[in-house]
Amino acid sequence: MFVITGASGRTGRAVAVRLLADGHPVRAVGRSARRLADLAERGAEVWEADQTDTAALTDAFRGADGLYAVIQPNYIPDHPDFGAFQDQVTASLAEAVTASGVTRVVGLSSWGAQHAEGTGPVAGLHRFEQVLSAAHGVDTLWLRAGYFMENLLDHVGVVRDLHRISAPFDPDLPLPFVATRDIGVRAAKELATGTWRGTEVLELQGERDVSMREATEAIAKAVGADDLTYEQISLAAFHAELRRNGVSANVADMMAEVGESLNSRHTRMQQPRTARTSTPTSIERFVEEEFAPRYRAAESE
Repeated sequence: MFVITGASGRTGRAVAVRLLADGHPVRAVGRSARRLADLAERGAEVWEADQTDTAALTDAFRGADGLYAVIQPNYIPDHPDFGAFQDQVTASLAEAVTASGVTRVVGLSSWGAQHAEGTGPVAGLHRFEQVLSAAHGVDTLWLRAGYFMENLLDHVGVVRDLHRISAPFDPDLPLPFVATRDIGVRAAKELATGTWRGTEVLELQGERDVSMREATEAIAKAVGADDLTYEQISLAAFHAELRRNGVSANVADMMAEVGESLNSRHTRMQQPRTARTSTPTSIERFVEEEFAPRYRAAESE
C-alpha cells in the first residue's frame, strides 16, 4: 500500500491515479475528504489530515510500503512567513515518517534545491531534503522538478485581455518546463519499482528546455493570437505588482528572489539531460491540451 500526501494537489493526484490504474492500493491523504472524493471512487482509501498534524500523519503512514511526501508547492500569498510554514510541515512529515516506520519515500523537491539560500521558497525545500534525508533507515528519492508548465495558466486572463505575457525572466533563458502530470507518473513508477538505496536525487527536466519567448510563441499559435508578445518586467516592478495584488511582503520577496535566481543561473539543473531526467509532455502538447481550452472558455465568458 502506498500513501500519497498532498493527494488533492496536481502531482499528488497524478501519483495516486497512476498507482490505482496499475492496481496498487493507495491511501490518499489530504485536508479535505471532499476534495479526494474522485480518488475514493477510483478505489483509494481517503484520510483527512493536516500537514502539520504529526499524530494524524503518523496514523496515515503506518503500514505503507512507500510514501509520496510533498510540501504545498504553491505560495500562500498572504502568509507573513512562508518559510516558517515550510519548516513546520517539514518537521511534521519527518516526525511522522520516523514514528510510523516508513522506510521508502519519494519526495517532491525542486531544481535549485542544492542551494541553502538565494532561491526563494526553494530554500525551504533544501531544508526539507536535509531533514527528511537524515531519518534513520529510510531510503529517500528526491525528485527535483523543473519549472511547472502549469505556471503558464496564470497568464490566461492577461493573454485574453492584453495579448501579452509579463514575467521577470530573461526572454531567452532556457527553462526546464515540466508538466506536473509527468512528475506524478514518474513518482508512481519510482514508488512501485524503484531500486534506489539511501538518499538519491533525480532531476526532472521536462521534454526539452524552452524559453519564455518560445513558450509565448507556442501559446500564440495554439490560440490564434498572432499579436501575442512576451514582456520582461523588472524585478522591482514585479515585486510592486505583487504587493498591489495583496501578496505579503515576505512572499513577494521570495517570488522576486526566484526571478533573480533564475536570471543569474543560480538556480540551474546539475544532472545531464538523459532519458531518465527527461519527461514526455512537450510545451506544444501542454498548451494545446491545457492552456488553449482555458483560453477559449475565458473568451466565451
